[in-house]
Amino acid sequence: MFSQSQQWYDLVYDAQGKDYLEEAERLRLILMGHGISTQILGRRPRWLDVACGTGRHLVHLPEFDRVGVDLDPAMLDVARLRCPTVAFEVVDMRSLSPWDSADVPSLGTEGRFEVVTCLFSAIAYMRDPDELATAVKGMAGRLAPGGLLLIEPFLTPDMVVEGRPWMNIIDRPDLKLVRMDVPRVDGRRLDLEFHYLAATPEGVDHRIEPHRITLFTIEEIRDAFRSAGLAWQYDAEGLSGRGLHVGTKSSPE
Repeated sequence: MFSQSQQWYDLVYDAQGKDYLEEAERLRLILMGHGISTQILGRRPRWLDVACGTGRHLVHLPEFDRVGVDLDPAMLDVARLRCPTVAFEVVDMRSLSPWDSADVPSLGTEGRFEVVTCLFSAIAYMRDPDELATAVKGMAGRLAPGGLLLIEPFLTPDMVVEGRPWMNIIDRPDLKLVRMDVPRVDGRRLDLEFHYLAATPEGVDHRIEPHRITLFTIEEIRDAFRSAGLAWQYDAEGLSGRGLHVGTKSSPE
């Protein structure tokens, strides 16, 4: 996904004002409202962060027994340095269903979690509703009874402004970095072609990184949650204004 820009990823989103600490606190409050906390359970709840990136949310949640998975090994290299006590594995979210403890020791014996998250719109990299349903079903399958699945979506189709130029600037003594793109819409897909121009003491580097994102509707994600057997709720504000889908796995009677 970010194969050309792992070393700049956090700098770019810090420049945009993304506040992972505040988002982690909002997540903590949501979970406490659903009875998921060390104080309530009497032990450390287990948390699986899918598409965890560089571990920016997990680092702020030390009271949980945390596992992070991501498709990009280089992003996980950064995450391991940031969160040395967290278990990280390279896993595709579309392959969670057959994923067991023999393949990924971090899951432990049961491989079930009180919390499963997929944040910062990573779900939008699913190419169609079928892949969306597969990913949500796999994540739901990792939940313990009574557990929560929290998915932060991307923009809905009606929210995208095609052709609007975007730019981020990082101005540091040792790095001058610009990331630019102009979104293009192709049906229900959003094509982003990030152009990075970076100047360091070694010289100037220009990289191009394409991203193809699906513009899912709220109803499509809702249907994926319900098909996975979860009770669904939607928080229109969410963590950062993009909304938040909340699914609860039923407990046995």
